[in-house]
Amino acid sequence: MKTNTFMPFFLLLTVSGVSTLIAAMPSPTTTSMGIELFTGSPLSKAYQHLNEVMDKYHLSFDVYTDVGAGGNHFVHLAKMGSDVTINGSFTETVHSGATALTNTFSPSSPNSWGGWYFQNGVLLADDVQLRDNWGIYPNAGYNLSGATKLTFWARGAHGGERVEFFAFGVGRDPETGISIAPYPDAEVKVTLCGRLASPCYIALDSTWRLYSITLTGLNLSYVIGGFGWVTNAPENNGHGITFYLDDIRYDKPHLNDLRLLGSYETIRSAQDFDTILRNVAFTYDNALALIAYTAAGDWDRAKLLADAFVYVQGNDRYYTDGRLRNAYQSGDLVLAPGWTPHNRVGTARMPGWWNETEQKWYEDQGFVGSDTGNLAWAMIALLNYYEKHGGQEYLATTITLGNWIVTHTLDTRGAGGYTGGYIKWEPDPEKVLWKSTEHNLDLYVAFERLYHITSDPIWLERANHARDFVEAMWSEGQGFYWTGTLTDGVTLNRQTIPLDAQSWAILAFGPDERTRRAIAYAEIHHHATWGNYEGFDFNDDRDMPWFEGTGQMVLAYLTLGERSKVQLYLNELRDVQATAPNGNGKGIVAAPADGLTTGFEWQYFNRLHVGATAWYVFAEQWCNPYWKTGDPPFDLHPPPVLKRR
Repeated sequence: MKTNTFMPFFLLLTVSGVSTLIAAMPSPTTTSMGIELFTGSPLSKAYQHLNEVMDKYHLSFDVYTDVGAGGNHFVHLAKMGSDVTINGSFTETVHSGATALTNTFSPSSPNSWGGWYFQNGVLLADDVQLRDNWGIYPNAGYNLSGATKLTFWARGAHGGERVEFFAFGVGRDPETGISIAPYPDAEVKVTLCGRLASPCYIALDSTWRLYSITLTGLNLSYVIGGFGWVTNAPENNGHGITFYLDDIRYDKPHLNDLRLLGSYETIRSAQDFDTILRNVAFTYDNALALIAYTAAGDWDRAKLLADAFVYVQGNDRYYTDGRLRNAYQSGDLVLAPGWTPHNRVGTARMPGWWNETEQKWYEDQGFVGSDTGNLAWAMIALLNYYEKHGGQEYLATTITLGNWIVTHTLDTRGAGGYTGGYIKWEPDPEKVLWKSTEHNLDLYVAFERLYHITSDPIWLERANHARDFVEAMWSEGQGFYWTGTLTDGVTLNRQTIPLDAQSWAILAFGPDERTRRAIAYAEIHHHATWGNYEGFDFNDDRDMPWFEGTGQMVLAYLTLGERSKVQLYLNELRDVQATAPNGNGKGIVAAPADGLTTGFEWQYFNRLHVGATAWYVFAEQWCNPYWKTGDPPFDLHPPPVLKRR
């Protein structure tokens, strides 16, 4: 992850292969995909992992699973009464996942009472903090029609704690259900005992227990208050109580909604990584996922992701110039109803995390920025989909992205090329002036493909501008591509030599003298082992294998026709899939242990990773994601070079 400084944006409480290298083929299975997968094959399992990540928050409508989870809804806590506290980042007593809600009531008088309403809340034009909504704001509720039950897990600290749990009823009289606000919940208050059945206090056990509120036949067309609890001193004999809540959700799938895949499967740990990256869906990783689904012919999932890229371009919370951000939030792509930053309805959600100590919501300055390489990968993914499935909106989105990159990052200093993009927040993001070999490789491919599709020579000119920079980064004496330049845009950055500048060069340019030498360099200077795992490191300190890069090297070897090395490292990745710590037998972890160094400001961790899984899929399918994702056998080579060195 990038270890950038952080800045708050919203201050709110978020409780919130078919490869011919497979020796023994299992029986084929029918899938929705255009390629034939085999039951139990490593490739089939990898796709299953991508599917599970994509659907993680859309099989139900979650209120709370973990603090900051991408699937959380009704994240604004509206306090009722007094003498109550709530902490959504509690880690000591958890039903599942990383965190749970710990709730306390400490009566200050014999008749004191208190509780919390989990509301949708509202965020108006220039707000930096969510507001309570007691039914006074329009267009601020969810439509949960079709849900039949609301379930949650609860337990007391000791057992015997008496609490009432409920949903709905915001803006309505709690006893009669009559509307007392202009825009109330469509439904009256409903407790575990039923509709308008209040009070309904239950005594909690000292162990976790599942509870369910029946919703059949209720009007759920407009929901402001998704969940709540209340208690009082008389019900608890004047004593204070502590109890815990976890995994609060409605049984309402919404699998057709636009969404992006969370990049990492974070775990319960003390690492900042697992808090900061919990809901982050990187544009790069999702571009790879779109390419993977396009290669497989899984058009339903591919279309959802392609449409998501189109949507985020047109629905940024601030910009209207066609850029994308480096990351968005997993779960629902669209911001909650009633949340209208800068008076914009339906904007794309940005990732972030809740700091319980400071009671602030933070965003990362890199995640909200726009790196040229990430945008180029989104272009490549959309072009793959467009060439296979059509749709002028995808081509138009790609062209808009390309024009934005040229307008904002084209550079004529030194070897030319394109600068890194922007970091930090609107309205005055900071332009990044260094230039990356990897970014320019991506742009060369994206622009050249646009030239092949549109026949507009401007894209060929732009592609060659990127390629000229990459060629200028070649070290003839040592046989590798440098990482790029320092911030002056001219001086070589000699601090590290990344693997992807070598492995992506051969995928972009095909095998020639330089790219063959670059792979030979990587074999010597990036090869790494860790325990029983063998592969290639991100940089040349060789501290441990980087499994995303190992997948890239499999494709490099395929391009060179070195099938024995393809077999060797595919088997290594299959072993990683089956046995790696923090794995699930399906996806690929980023690294075999925490702290894989890169030579830059971020590290990789031992977590399941969409990017690593996607590159493994490409390796199994013999699919060069840069150029073509056609039907097997996949074309690993780029089109003929239109400009010679």
